[in-house]
Amino acid sequence: MEQKDPILPNGKKLHIFVTHDECLFYANDDCPIIWAPLGEPPLRKKGQGKSIMVSDFLLETIGCLKLTDEQAQVYPNISQEARKFLRSGKNEEEWWWTAKHLLEQH
Repeated sequence: MEQKDPILPNGKKLHIFVTHDECLFYANDDCPIIWAPLGEPPLRKKGQGKSIMVSDFLLETIGCLKLTDEQAQVYPNISQEARKFLRSGKNEEEWWWTAKHLLEQH
């Protein structure tokens, strides 16, 4: 997404509103309505299944927060995208997003 900054009068500073957004997806997310033969029960999984949480920072000017290719070359130790994934569930180590994860997200 190309950055589009507003034209500001002299002496005014650009303020960029940054939001943090998270979304949780489950392996068995599905629509409650399905196509099935008449009179036969639908085959459904019993639980929601494993989950994955997606966390990102969003800006009005550029969309998802990320470094440009030029910035990534200057700062090679910083991840180019701020988006992070957290996989949780029965066999995963982490169960929920914490402040520690947020601080590591840059």
